[in-house]
Amino acid sequence: MKKTVKKLAAVGLTLTSVMSLVACGNSASNNSSSTDKKEVTKPTSFKVMIDGTVVTESNGGQAFRDQLEEALDLKGAIEWVQPDHSGYYEQISIAFNSQSSMPDVVILSSDYYAQYAANDMLWNMTDAWNASETKNSGRLIDTAQNVYDSLMVNGADGTKAMYGFTAARGNGCVTYVKQAWAEKAGVDVNKLTNEQLTWTEYYDMLKKMKDAYGHYVISAPGFVSDEAPYTNYLPEFFQKANYTFYKDSTGKYVDGFSTQDMQDALTRIATAVSDGVLDKESVTNTTSDARNKFKSTDAAVESGVFTYWAGTWSNTLRNYLSTAKLDDKLIELNPIKELGSYVERLSPVWCITTHAENPEGIFTYFIDKMLDGGDVQTLWTYGAKGTHWDTKAESVTLSGKEDKPTEYKEGEFHFLPSPEKPTSLMSKNNIDPLLSLGKFSSTDPGAKVLVEVSKNSMDHFANNSKVATPVDINETYTENIGTINAKRKELVAKVATGDMTAKEAMDDYTKNVGKEVEAVLKSLNK
Repeated sequence: MKKTVKKLAAVGLTLTSVMSLVACGNSASNNSSSTDKKEVTKPTSFKVMIDGTVVTESNGGQAFRDQLEEALDLKGAIEWVQPDHSGYYEQISIAFNSQSSMPDVVILSSDYYAQYAANDMLWNMTDAWNASETKNSGRLIDTAQNVYDSLMVNGADGTKAMYGFTAARGNGCVTYVKQAWAEKAGVDVNKLTNEQLTWTEYYDMLKKMKDAYGHYVISAPGFVSDEAPYTNYLPEFFQKANYTFYKDSTGKYVDGFSTQDMQDALTRIATAVSDGVLDKESVTNTTSDARNKFKSTDAAVESGVFTYWAGTWSNTLRNYLSTAKLDDKLIELNPIKELGSYVERLSPVWCITTHAENPEGIFTYFIDKMLDGGDVQTLWTYGAKGTHWDTKAESVTLSGKEDKPTEYKEGEFHFLPSPEKPTSLMSKNNIDPLLSLGKFSSTDPGAKVLVEVSKNSMDHFANNSKVATPVDINETYTENIGTINAKRKELVAKVATGDMTAKEAMDDYTKNVGKEVEAVLKSLNK
């Protein structure tokens, strides 16, 4: 490991522009993989650091890990480290600064992925991927190559290569409106469902809801997210504003945060907080805080509009409301006209670090098996048999609905109640079946139980979204982006909570990090 990553602390790194979409190319690099130069041996011991996108300990994680290690024939070889999901990237930064805690495999969001690759902390798996069973299986979906092309990023020597693997598309957020709130506020439900609102119409809806319910309408998981795309939880407010560096129509990099679009976006957010439409506590809300307010039965806390993940979460949110005995009818808005389209994030990536002693073995026996089309893919997609799903004849009952058991026949795939939240059925593990890049060898075992509302939500998002545009990352960028983004996040919070105007924030931004911004722009526009 050639550098520490103290400057890559979890402060929100790059927006929807993180890496540059390029065609798969040359993989020359100082740590280049080469599976045909030496025999690939099975790893005997390696550390894997995962976030909450993999089933947690309280949600049957041990059963999943046990069955996975058995299916991979790696029993006892894997040390699993799973920090709390909300503090994951803080723990990543700590782990990468110590040889004793450095993981061999890690999940990284796209921005961290690009920066860690540029700092020579990730193993170049390009050759291993090109020779892999997965790539050559014929089971990848038609658009998979577009996703894998986006994983080609700059290494420490500036050469583009693949330093990580993903099993699924990135997904993105859509705006959910409680139909009951719309009806009480006298908003035309048919228009919300079938038409594209303008910003004025959207904000008018929020103000009517605020008047009808007497408090905020939206409680967001932060005014900006901690990972790209940072504006995805308040897309109607940010509209065309870019949070970080991006290429303009001339192909030149500019700083999105310095633009009038961003100043206007911050003013819209501040106005909404001042008007009582947007929850001021969003500044410290976690994702679970915001979800809890959306499903709260406390009339003083409950929110009515929530921008969150499409697909599986569409059904999960409805289940939350139903369990809380709230009206579970939700409207998924089309993106407002000024926004144009929602953004699909770049996929989180599974990476092998330069700390790993046997990266080829880890790739072959662990990474490449995730989309094996069989038992291992089933585990990553649906979790552990007997804990998260089963095929045996049995009666399944959700907590609180003991009078409504569901009977299943022998051989019939079915989800089981979530160990963590037995009021709801399990729906997925790390790989969302609606986003998977690889098909099963025969039949997807869970295909028949995928919820129609989730599939419709995923279709709606796919038809109204565009994939995030990544940006090139270099040494100057990584040296300065932590400082720049810390200031950006601070200023967003101050404007939103009324401590500064948007204009004052822009002046402060130029005064305190203007030199760093100019240095990054100069390096990107060489």
